Amino acid sequence: MKFKFIGNAGGIFTGKKGTKILCDPWIVDGVFEDAWYHYPPLKTKLSDIQDVDGIYVSHIHPDHYDERNFDFPKNIPLIILNEGPNFLKKNLINKGYNNFIEAKDNETIKFKEFKLTLYKPFTKGIFEESLIGNLIDSALVLENDGVTAINFNDNQPDENACSFLKNRFKNIDLAMLNYNAAGPYPSCFDNLTNEEKINENEKILKRNFDHLCNIIPILQPKSVLPFAGAYIIGGKNYYKNEYLGTTTWDECAEYLNENLKFNSKVFCLRENQTYDIKNQKQLEKYEKLDVNEMKKYIQSLKDKKYEYENDQMPDISKLKDEINLASTRFIDRVKRFNIELKSNVYLKIENKDVQIVKGKDTNRHLYCDLDLRLLNRILHKKAHWNNAEIGTHINFKRIPNKMDPDVHTCMSFFNL
Repeated sequence: MKFKFIGNAGGIFTGKKGTKILCDPWIVDGVFEDAWYHYPPLKTKLSDIQDVDGIYVSHIHPDHYDERNFDFPKNIPLIILNEGPNFLKKNLINKGYNNFIEAKDNETIKFKEFKLTLYKPFTKGIFEESLIGNLIDSALVLENDGVTAINFNDNQPDENACSFLKNRFKNIDLAMLNYNAAGPYPSCFDNLTNEEKINENEKILKRNFDHLCNIIPILQPKSVLPFAGAYIIGGKNYYKNEYLGTTTWDECAEYLNENLKFNSKVFCLRENQTYDIKNQKQLEKYEKLDVNEMKKYIQSLKDKKYEYENDQMPDISKLKDEINLASTRFIDRVKRFNIELKSNVYLKIENKDVQIVKGKDTNRHLYCDLDLRLLNRILHKKAHWNNAEIGTHINFKRIPNKMDPDVHTCMSFFNL
């Protein structure tokens, strides 16, 4: 079995007999409401990755499932997790896809020469307590010709999950592990100074790297690929790259090589480079990313326009009425989770903070400030709150500075 890397969480597994499984094909820049760009820029085009036997789509986030450009022959099987609520399957059906190969959590299925096992989110949250938890992610284990690879993408395992996987699959040849913290913190939180954002950025990265150092000795994979969450921000929010909660895969690999207490081979791949998993061998020479060139590239993207910036500003009176209606519907939608949200949530409208969520903790507040044109799109389901968050389009202030993951999850249901 071999794996050819494309970018972010995208790549192609090839079995001994030549069966190809494409994973999470984000190719075209501009996901997360036009904010995310590949670095290095991709040479691969969508036309280059059509000749595959199956496509694994891990979840609905656009750096894994780019709805704008998901254009493949309808007869190619789509490998997805059978777990509700299945936002991904619903979206694919709406786009005319129905050739699904589905597996439930911890179910192993046969696909041509591969054995595939899929997993729902391993935890509700690795680093924060959450009542709702992760609703969308999956992970994929591929077995072929006596070789086992685990593509975790964004589904980060805890120590218990790693113990289970080690017992279940015994000899793991490759673990593809996320090392970044794609999200709005700390880059979008204006209750922090720039210096505090930089410090928080460093803390988050070390936390993530240390987590990998804890779980890799449990998994005991022969090799580790730092994987997924590799991106930069373009457009007017380009300055947030300085404290994005992310870094290069090279920095992660260097940290693991210095601190990992297990003899896994840690390696990185560039676009279209291939790793021979069975023989533990990189087939092309690897060169580290040039961070200075990356900074220059980020500067070149700062004048890129987000699509919503071309919209007309919404009528404020109408917008306020729609916000009130969305708030009422939001309360009904949150009831399905049978929880009480902790934080009070406010939207900034014409320099005034309009409360949209009443939390049970009177001393806990989350203030949200975003372009009203984008807010108007979110209300009318032409954009998505969570994508706007991850794309760094929303600026926050929170009091106290303590994560409330459930309120961020639920804001995905704030619309008409």
